[in-house]
Amino acid sequence: MGLPKNYRKNLKFTPTPQGFEARQGILNDIANPGTYLPKGILHEDMDREFVQYMEDDISLVLNGEKVPVIFLSIQRWAEFAKTWQFSDEYKNITMPFITIIRKPDAQTGTNYAGTFNVPGKPTFTYMKIPTWDGNIKSFDIYKIPQPVSVDLNYEVRLFCTRMRDLNVLNRLMLDSFSAGEKYIRVNGHPIPLMMDSIGDESSIQNLDEKRYYVQLFSIKMLGYLLDPKQFEVTPAISRAINFFEISENVNYATYQIKPREEDTSIELNIQYAAGINVFQLVIENDAAYDNISKQNISSYTITVDGEVKTIPFEVIYGQTLEINITKLDVTSTAYLTLIGNTK
Repeated sequence: MGLPKNYRKNLKFTPTPQGFEARQGILNDIANPGTYLPKGILHEDMDREFVQYMEDDISLVLNGEKVPVIFLSIQRWAEFAKTWQFSDEYKNITMPFITIIRKPDAQTGTNYAGTFNVPGKPTFTYMKIPTWDGNIKSFDIYKIPQPVSVDLNYEVRLFCTRMRDLNVLNRLMLDSFSAGEKYIRVNGHPIPLMMDSIGDESSIQNLDEKRYYVQLFSIKMLGYLLDPKQFEVTPAISRAINFFEISENVNYATYQIKPREEDTSIELNIQYAAGINVFQLVIENDAAYDNISKQNISSYTITVDGEVKTIPFEVIYGQTLEINITKLDVTSTAYLTLIGNTK
């Protein structure tokens, strides 16, 4: 059996990144080179990219000429008409042309599908960058806030004198939104567009006048705001101390300080071996301790520079922390952990 006459033997396939490669590609687009932080998004960034979408992606060409696209805000149409560069010798606006108007009443966003943001506007770790000052290896933690969801509504109008010109733009727009939504890249961030409706604003005041057509496309952008002024860069705690001290007269309990690089949490873990009931430490990091856990301990006393403290309490650099305990079983090891945050 032979192949069909129009059978093509050589087909070109363009591989599309999938999985990790696709996610990494998005992150690379979002990243702001040289800062380790993502690019921010503001209202003007979304406006600019929407106009670019109409000019480049839709790119309406009629009779061999590209139809001009103009973005209008609140300025009056008459003022715009006087300065319109595509006018004839009598200062009348020539058609066709496309206008874009963004409604000024930006609405609370719907791209989170009705879910709520984390209250309190916390920042979240975006990236951890190793640092080295010649002596200590540490990390800088780059944090960003949760984006603020916002819906922007755009009105796209085509002004023309021929029905077939309307058909061309209508076909281009329907093809662009054939999947139900269209994604554009705003500073690298993928943002969806949704077409709400297609309307007709054509009008005839007088049958003797020349008819013109106005077709309206209402498009919603499900965007979000990410203000670069709210980005944070904070140094992580650079080291963990793990040692014990021995005095000539008193054997002290061993301990370990465990800071967490991703936040300001800190734990002071103390181990009282058999025969040891005293712990002492000269404070090197300011901290506030608000929780305590213990094992094989019936009672304990906390003092800071000789002053008795109870949970919660704070310590600052140079102070002496001492914790004396009474064990339930004096022949076994006891454990005590202070939990808090560095200041």
